[in-house]
Amino acid sequence: MQEYKYAGIDIGSNATRLIIYNIIPGNDYNDALMNKLVYIRLPLRLGGDVFVNNMISENKKKEFLQVMSIYKKLIDFYHIEHYRACATSATRSADNASLIIKEIEKETGIKIDIIDGIEESMLLYKTNLYNLPEGKTFLSADLGGGSLQITLFEGEKLLWNNSYKIGTVRILNNTMDNFEIENLSKKLEIIKKEYPDLKIIGTGGNINKISSIIGTKYVQLKDLKKLHKELEPMSILERMKKYNFRSDRADVIVPAADIYIKLLEMLNKSKIYVPKIGLADGIIRELYEKFHG
Repeated sequence: MQEYKYAGIDIGSNATRLIIYNIIPGNDYNDALMNKLVYIRLPLRLGGDVFVNNMISENKKKEFLQVMSIYKKLIDFYHIEHYRACATSATRSADNASLIIKEIEKETGIKIDIIDGIEESMLLYKTNLYNLPEGKTFLSADLGGGSLQITLFEGEKLLWNNSYKIGTVRILNNTMDNFEIENLSKKLEIIKKEYPDLKIIGTGGNINKISSIIGTKYVQLKDLKKLHKELEPMSILERMKKYNFRSDRADVIVPAADIYIKLLEMLNKSKIYVPKIGLADGIIRELYEKFHG
């Protein structure tokens, strides 16, 4: 019985995540025996600099290097066979990203792939290809600090996907273009008419946290609105005390809830399914398929 250890690193606009899995391959991915060994989230908010100045500052560069050094030590400790590090919206928007990425690789040995929005949505799509009922159409919405990935699929058939510059850190910094919301609204109106019975899936740290607070993986729109109404007038500190949020979650949770409310209303849906998976899980699946077919 051969065991493998794979790791996925997600370098987002609001935070970074490392997950490490121990995997015993099966007939396919769904049949594989998977055990999550490590999950770490570190609050590296690259979008705070980039969405305002189009640059990663010197201080954030130092933090970026520290984070990757920590991850590399864990990768070495667990003797990881294969891993991939993917950077998303904030990094791909930074004018000095390529120089910093090269410096990090030189210092830590970690090669970081700056992926575009379409590849990001494809990796997220991979996370949703199992444990879902057949014969149904799904729309997956992954909201991060810098972008919103929308993927429409039926079973293993990808119908459409796109990435929009809609994100919680962009909202906090007042750097989001309303044109992106207009484009999304127009597309969702078409999807709603063509697929009236589609189901909505939400992924990402904010909707995961909302799901945990409400206490169900099927988050009702009415409960989402109720939580939003409660949180909106609170200060950051009050939110941290009430729900044990980290500071970098307490400020983005309200704009995140607002976006998911708008999304459900645009599609005329009353609930969203939250499987509590993310980009790093998609990276693991991609690695599994690459090396085990």
